[in-house]
Amino acid sequence: GNCGASYAFSAVGALEGAWALAFGNLVTLSEQNIIDCSVPYGNYGCRGGNMYNAFQYIVANDGIDSSDSYPYSESQYSCRYSQDDNGAQMSGCVCISSGSEDDLQMALAYIGPLSVAVDASNNAFKYYSGGVYSSTQCSSSYLTHAMLVTGYGTYNGVDYYLVKNSWGENWGSSGYIMMARNKYNQCGIATDASYPTL
Repeated sequence: GNCGASYAFSAVGALEGAWALAFGNLVTLSEQNIIDCSVPYGNYGCRGGNMYNAFQYIVANDGIDSSDSYPYSESQYSCRYSQDDNGAQMSGCVCISSGSEDDLQMALAYIGPLSVAVDASNNAFKYYSGGVYSSTQCSSSYLTHAMLVTGYGTYNGVDYYLVKNSWGENWGSSGYIMMARNKYNQCGIATDASYPTL
């Protein structure tokens, strides 16, 4: 859509994952809550932001609403958070040491889904449809887009991370992309990775 809020989808996805792993039930949380309410923490609504700021907001706010009570609307409004509709809370967040794919992989294996930011400015990324995405044009410091790393593996002999995008199920492989792993932090996958603690 027209709302540049991938950071909100990434942060919410990481918290949904952590909550589901801890309590055994998947609660769908509100990206709109982050878009509208985390501006005082350094985010810019539909004009971008980062997951760390979103996490700081959720911690300070003592939670985030469910998406049923606070649905996504593709634009920014004033904050309408309601304590009555709180769907999950978190106590803090952990940042992976920047650039360390070993630490990223370890956290994925032992903790669960992680928020990451990548360089998604390449057309090859925008039109990705399958296979392991690997690009020599990718920057590991110019990060343009936030996503959620959900797992890793090897496909036809090529190491990859399985990453969930926020562009809907029609994009990529049902909304996911396999991004190159163990290729010198390609596209900055491990440059700005973090996860929530409950």
